[in-house]
This record gives sequence, C-alpha cells and structure tokens, in this order.
Amino acid sequence: MLQISIRSLVRTARVAVAGVALLVVDAPGARANGRYPKADQIALAPDDTKFLAVRTTFGLLVSHDSGQNWDWICERAIGYSGVQDPTVGLLDGGTLIASLSEGIARSADRGCSWGFSDADLGGSPVIDLSVRRGARTQALALVWDAQTVGYSSRILASDDNGRSFRRYGNAIAPDVLVTTLDTAPSNAHRVYASGTRSVAGVRSALLFSSDDDGQHWLEYPVPFEPELEQGVYIAAVDPNDAGTVYLRTNSATVSRLLVSHDGGQEFDVVYSGSLLAFALSPDGKQVYFGGEDGLHGGLASDLKFERRSRMRFLCLAASVDTVYACSDEPSGFTVGASHDGGSTFEPLLHLDTVRGPLACNAAQCESDWPLVRAQLGIPLTGESDAGTAADDAGSPGAAGEASVPPAVAHSSCALRGSRSSCTPTLALLLASALATCLGRRRKSPERAARNCA
Repeated sequence: MLQISIRSLVRTARVAVAGVALLVVDAPGARANGRYPKADQIALAPDDTKFLAVRTTFGLLVSHDSGQNWDWICERAIGYSGVQDPTVGLLDGGTLIASLSEGIARSADRGCSWGFSDADLGGSPVIDLSVRRGARTQALALVWDAQTVGYSSRILASDDNGRSFRRYGNAIAPDVLVTTLDTAPSNAHRVYASGTRSVAGVRSALLFSSDDDGQHWLEYPVPFEPELEQGVYIAAVDPNDAGTVYLRTNSATVSRLLVSHDGGQEFDVVYSGSLLAFALSPDGKQVYFGGEDGLHGGLASDLKFERRSRMRFLCLAASVDTVYACSDEPSGFTVGASHDGGSTFEPLLHLDTVRGPLACNAAQCESDWPLVRAQLGIPLTGESDAGTAADDAGSPGAAGEASVPPAVAHSSCALRGSRSSCTPTLALLLASALATCLGRRRKSPERAARNCA
C-alpha cells in the first residue's frame, strides 16, 4: 500500500489526494503492486559480473552494467499476478528462473521473453529454488502438494539450464512442512532441506540431509522456540565443506543464526537479533548478515562478528570483491554495493531512477508502468519510458523503440464511472508528490521518514 502522509502533500488538496490514493490502491492491476515498493533479493549471474537481477514487490529489476542502470520487468511478463515473492535464480547464459504459484518461470534471454519450464507440477505451487554453485546449469525446485490437511513436499531437479524439471529422489516425510532447500557445492550428491513438524499443536524445527540425491534422508532436530519462532530456513552451505551449513530462524521479535559443522548433528547459536539477510563469500571465509539493527560481519573460522553498519538491511549477496545489499530509501538506497566488507556502501539503485520497462518486453508492461512510476516517485518527463537495456546489452527482442501510451487519461474519465480508466491520471497525480518525498529522503532521511513514510 502506498504509505503517503497527506500532511506532506498539498495541504489545500488533502481530500482530493486521499481519494486518489485510495483509487490507485484499489485499481485493477494495482493489486500486485499495491505494497510499499521495496527490494528483498539480489541474484548474481555466475558468468557475467555485470548482470544483476533484483526481486521487488512490483516485479523484477535487471541491470546489464553492474548496477548503473536498472530496467523493470512486470509481474505480467514473468507470468504471475497477485502478492507473490518468488525465489529468483540465475543460471548460465543469463537464464532467469523464478518459483511461482503458477509454475517455474524461465527466461533464457536476460528477461526479454518468458515461459514456463517443463515440469510435472499438477497445479501445485513452487515454493523455493536452489541453483547449484559450480554447476550453474543445474537447479532444484521445492513443490508443495495439497493434502486433506496441510501440504506434502517433493523436489524436482533440472540439469538442462532450467528447460525441464524432473523428479529428484524421494519425498521427505509427509508430516513435515518443508520450507527451503540447498545443495553442497563440494559434494554433488549432498542436499539439505529445512522444515517444521507440528505434533499436538507444538511445532519443532528440522534439518534433513541426503548424500544420495534425495533417495534417503537423515533427520536432525534444530534448536527452536515454538512460542517465539515461526520457521527455520537454510541460509547457506559452505562451498568447501559439505558438513557446514548455516540456518536462520524467523520471528516477529528476535531471530537466530545457527551453524552446524557436522551436517546437522549439532548446532551452535551464533547470533540472536534482527535477522533478515545473510550472505557467505564465494570462498566461504566471510560471513555477513543483517536486519533492522545493521550489518554484521566476521570470519567463518571463529564466528566472531562485529557490527559494520547501522543501516537497515533487507537482503545480502556476495561476490569475490563486493557485498551487495537491499535497504530502503530513508537509509540511503534501495540497492547498494560495498567494497570494504560492508562498512560503507555505494548506492546502485534509487527507486526513482528506474528507467522504465525493459525495452524488449515493454509491450507487456507499458500499461502497468504509469502506476508503478507513481509508486516509485519518478517524475514525469514527457518522454518514452521504455528502458533501453536490451539495446545496450545486445539482448534479443529490441528491434526498435518501444512506445508508452499517453501519460494522461481524459480528465473527465471519473465522471464516466470507469475507475480503471482513471488509473493513469490518478497515479500520475501522485508521482510528483512521491518524487518530492523521495528527493527529501536523499537530503534529510530523518525528516523525510517522518513526512513520507
């Protein structure tokens, strides 16, 4: 939902602006993008350091130039609608995959064209994806099948760059709600899964491990406080030691970071606090995690951490020499990069600098762009908003310039009783106000947070 303080808008038009905000949130097509815009996952291409993909609450953003420019891919183009937060994976050659309620969405051309992987889903949703590090044409998918009571889970695997997914091993115990899965880079046959089991209304957390591609599973209890914690998730597996696995719990108050060095037989609790993001360096030597109270980092060898930043962190990813992070505009950026281990960050993305729909699929997204532009606070320029990343990167499908429909609808559309036909006009009325707020955030985050949040 657009979180705009009426006080911060034109005071003499507070009633009209309030009506505009309500109509924008309620408009058809706005529902998928109606949440406050934010980014919460970064995917790094295994074979192209310049290509980045960021999951947001309003679709995907992609950059072909290391984050200098960002273009938008709408939910409609990817293949989903409604409120979903798909896990996004990057395979070789710029192939994107995403876990959806509708299936496994796939683009083999850096987001230009999308379809669905061939997979026996039977209408079941895909909950999680894991791309194998070191074998980036391979991926696993976690599927939930509805039962009379609750869900059972099964795993599918792809070894053809996401074109197809087939059965992988045997299903985990049907009374366990499996939430995440991951693979061990140093052992091609080792796979982990995490989940919870409820007995007499009391939940317990579990880690499952298999050394034979899911044919047989070993079950290990995980430290868990059922009255406080909701679930347990695999954060990472050490790239060099298949027995070292990091887990995180989630809670409305205090979450915990856990680590096991023996494949799940024993766990140490190494941190308690706000925990929304985690990253492990490619060599496994550096650990990074963050949340509402900042970013912490330290050596995996001694698990001693220091707070390196007090910003808010929503996601983390690490390459050989860079730590990437999602934050929010009051903190200073939506996506940033650090070259000193997370102590300082260079802004890579501000929401109001998104160029527009990715040029090679702009036709699918242009009708949604006026509303998204308003949500992001992008001021009107009177020019075409279609992104040019496809042309810049030489991606297929960018044979000519994409056009955007007229920015302003007929001024009397509301009188004709068509709420949806007014959406572009109403959204654009909000754009200048949002742009003003976001501009203030750059100059004075504290004051802007009070006026714009």
